[in-house]
Amino acid sequence: MEQFHPIIQQWFAERYGSPTDIQAMAWPLIAKHKNLLITAPTGSGKTLTAFLWTLNRFITGDLEGGKTRVLYISPLKALNNDIQRNLIEPLNTLRARFEETSTEFPAINVATRSGDTDQGERRRMLRKPPEILITTPESLNILLSSHGGKSILYDIETVILDEIHGVVDSKRGVYLMSAVERLTRQSGEFQRIALSATVNPLDKVAEFVAGYSLNGKVYEKRKIDILVSGATKEYDISVRYPEAAANRGEDEKIWDHLVTDLLPRIHQNQSTLVFVNSRALCEKLTFKLNTAAQRIVAYAHHGSLSREIRTEVESRLKEGKLEAIVATSTLEMGIDIGALDEVILVQSPGSIASTIQRIGRAGHQVGAASRCTIYPTHPQDFVESAVLSAAVMEKSLEPITTINNPLDVLAQIIVSMTGTENWDIDNLFQEIRCATAFNSLRRHEFDLVINMLTGRYADRHIRELKPRVRVDRTNNRIEARKGALMSLYLSGGVIPDRGYFQLRHEGDNARIGELDEEFVWEANVGQTFSLGTQTWQVKKITHNDVIVGPGKPGISAPPFWKAEPLNRSFHYSEKIGEFLEAADPRLDDAAFREELITHNKCESKVADEIISYLKRQRAHSNTPLPHRHHILFERIKSGPGRASMQQMVIHTGWGARVNRPFAMALEAGWHRSFGEQPEVFVANESVVLQLPHEVSATEILDLVPLERLEALLRERLEGSGFFGARFRESAGRSLLLSKGRFNQRKPLWMSRLQSQKLMDAVLKYEDFPILLETWRTCLQDEFDLDNLRAMLGEIEQRDIHVSEIDTASPSPFAQSVAWDQINTYM
Repeated sequence: MEQFHPIIQQWFAERYGSPTDIQAMAWPLIAKHKNLLITAPTGSGKTLTAFLWTLNRFITGDLEGGKTRVLYISPLKALNNDIQRNLIEPLNTLRARFEETSTEFPAINVATRSGDTDQGERRRMLRKPPEILITTPESLNILLSSHGGKSILYDIETVILDEIHGVVDSKRGVYLMSAVERLTRQSGEFQRIALSATVNPLDKVAEFVAGYSLNGKVYEKRKIDILVSGATKEYDISVRYPEAAANRGEDEKIWDHLVTDLLPRIHQNQSTLVFVNSRALCEKLTFKLNTAAQRIVAYAHHGSLSREIRTEVESRLKEGKLEAIVATSTLEMGIDIGALDEVILVQSPGSIASTIQRIGRAGHQVGAASRCTIYPTHPQDFVESAVLSAAVMEKSLEPITTINNPLDVLAQIIVSMTGTENWDIDNLFQEIRCATAFNSLRRHEFDLVINMLTGRYADRHIRELKPRVRVDRTNNRIEARKGALMSLYLSGGVIPDRGYFQLRHEGDNARIGELDEEFVWEANVGQTFSLGTQTWQVKKITHNDVIVGPGKPGISAPPFWKAEPLNRSFHYSEKIGEFLEAADPRLDDAAFREELITHNKCESKVADEIISYLKRQRAHSNTPLPHRHHILFERIKSGPGRASMQQMVIHTGWGARVNRPFAMALEAGWHRSFGEQPEVFVANESVVLQLPHEVSATEILDLVPLERLEALLRERLEGSGFFGARFRESAGRSLLLSKGRFNQRKPLWMSRLQSQKLMDAVLKYEDFPILLETWRTCLQDEFDLDNLRAMLGEIEQRDIHVSEIDTASPSPFAQSVAWDQINTYM
């Protein structure tokens, strides 16, 4: 702290005491203007670490005010509002201290810029830029797409990238870092500070953040230091299952027993955060908690509730006016909701990193332990919870895979860059490659995107293919056409459109939240449903909105939202497989039960349930448990109802990102061999086939030889709905699908038809860049082909044992397959 102004030193010592280890490591390097990737446990003061030296520079006069000098970017608008509040408060305190000593204190203005910022505030920001600007990846790209927005970004000294793990493995991360690279052309080189509690591997993330500097025609990797906190985060984890739930009758649902157990814990705590894995369960559990308590003890918090409602819920918990929040991943990152006594996880999250983020919300203070109780709700969830708790204690994070050269994002970047400036095409190509994600971009692919944007594929029947840019081949120049930037502003960035209806109050038209299009299709005027602890009645349905008024209190089902399933990573899945392999010979060993209690943090009842579940599986199949080195093919002789079909459950345990491409290749191989299309269902634990005729495990595996894997996948993908959905998303990101007007929803079904028409028109072009990007998205980003190849190789080398059983009824493991789809709605 010796380098800081004496008043700042005094303020920090009184408020925080001593710096944390990460602060002590980081500040000397930040003072030397080093680029940094900082990783430290939640509650280690990472954000203050990034900001305090810059505040010191403003205060000491080392950094001139009156211009935007610091750019803070996070994935969440709500987190940005918190950061603004958390900066203004210490600034006001420091200003008062300086005034007490008659020491001059400079004007340091902090402002946020997002989609929620009103036009008046945006205009004021252009006239008087804030010294510290807080924004999102999407808003940064919009700023860079206008002359006015760019005008406040010419003097950037420091860019802070918070919660970098939230975007680094997605196209949104590419969108963000491409924009950051574009800033260097205006501001010159600036300091980059990336923050996260959960990133792995660090060197890959650091490289992603650092990017490349261009000296002449030579790309040089920027230097970046990686700082890892030596502080050990303490976790107090317990995996719990209510006794009443364990002894419930066959027709009884678990939720009432779960609520009976949850309520006393919530009452014992001052504040509790309950995480669930879906919006429907969020609404359902909130309703049941409040009904059982006969008063409001909890509010729901999820992405389909309006920002105003979520902000009010956060404030009520922070002010002690609310005992609990039931949330989805919307509160996974560091939004300020005050001190939490405990985090409760109802069902296992889909990843280890996500679990660590959630648990870290409790005990957020420096040095405090994070207390968490995990409530599994079905047999397989018991196993996952036990594995998850151990993985959290070991901090075994999934490795991040970054996305390279996404052509749909590239199209949007080109429109943005040419919308405010006339470019030499060669210089444009070189500039784009400064971003790590595009550094390996081939000129051929770049030219294909340019050709698409110039209208090379234009068809008078497909207006989506009309030119977006104009190229002067004689002078090698490119600029955007009139209207191209408007398409960019309407696009909303690179997040796929989910086709939601706005939910509005009949009285003042205030926005309450969002409803899934398919739910609205099935809804009728007069229907009631529960949302955000209230009951609503549908009054009117328009092309864009659902108008509601207060409904009669009572038992009303929450809406449903069609969401992406939890695609468990191979890393987490492999840990489950290794656990089952180690457990298989030890189920009768008392030491194994004790290990579940001590190492896996399971309460006694949970340990007994896990052992009982695994024993039932082994007894039913009369084989070892399916595990990392054992795949079980289970042929169930009796089909559903009186169907004569047989089911084949392939217990791989590889996770959906590996199981899905395996299943699709299997479908293609089956069609080649038998001339028919089998019915296939994919889960994290297994692949389920409806067999029209008898077939052995060996025959099934022979349908997907390792050397033909990608060919089979391409054969099956081309006409699949999965491919069509990804094409629609890529076309939308490429500005090929019109969005309508501002604040007007375009129905998802209309976007689907528009996308299908576009795809039919361009299938004849083998080099159409968005078709190429869709293939890449499926084969590289959505599917984990590397680990699938490894597993198929191990099967061929007999490193993975394969066994086969016939059974009249599903084994316990087979029964758990359906939970992937239905457990959140039970």
